[in-house]
Amino acid sequence: MSATDAIRARRSIKRFAERPVSRDEIETMLSAATLAPNHRLTQPWRFRKKFNAKKPFAIYIGRIDENKGCKELFSHFERYAVMYPHGLDLVLVGSAVLPVPKHPRIHHLGFLEDQDKYDAMAASELLIMPSYLESLSMVALEAWAMGKPVLANAKCDVLQGQCIRSNAGLFYANYAEFAEAMRAIDTTPSLQAALGSNGRAFFERHYSWPVLEKKYVDMLQQLSQESAPRTMEPAPGWFTRRRRTQHLFRKKKEPFDGRSLPN
Repeated sequence: MSATDAIRARRSIKRFAERPVSRDEIETMLSAATLAPNHRLTQPWRFRKKFNAKKPFAIYIGRIDENKGCKELFSHFERYAVMYPHGLDLVLVGSAVLPVPKHPRIHHLGFLEDQDKYDAMAASELLIMPSYLESLSMVALEAWAMGKPVLANAKCDVLQGQCIRSNAGLFYANYAEFAEAMRAIDTTPSLQAALGSNGRAFFERHYSWPVLEKKYVDMLQQLSQESAPRTMEPAPGWFTRRRRTQHLFRKKKEPFDGRSLPN
């Protein structure tokens, strides 16, 4: 029987042995599972075990600063935590310039090594990007590469545009929209899965290595086929520029006789 036939003919018989599974067997299976290929070899369970993260959470990665929108994020999240006592926690990864509120559902982990950071992102339900001013958000792209939704600040045109083009994120302009977006992603697995799938496809379509490599190769080929531009004349030195400036200054001081415009 081929592997394809075995898959097609499989049946769920739900027969279980009447004996406990030993710890050695469990650890062997987990060890084998870690060999499966995944993005950056991330392991969500490893993060949860290392940092004792037992509840679902949203994650913010970056400098914790008012200029990054974190002050507004804290205000929104504290109100959200009151409205939804069983909702998501908030995990913060990065150096703090702004004081982090002492809240039982806000967990500041500080700066993390790359492996822990990617494990944390893989374990999260979504990435929050509260910044007002971003260009190309590398953290958002990393989240989409892992199949994670992004919740962005709508006051940042770039982040909002990325969410719209990718169809892989939601955005908020006030607390009500923030709370509803958090609740929707947390309580609607199909929405979370769809946004994550769209994000992964968006990343593969525009930012995967083969795509970027092809763009560079095409650009270099185009440049190699174009004729060289005309050589620019060297810029005048300091003394030449100064003589020109003095000449213009003297001409401006000449009296105007009313018969002709000065040059």
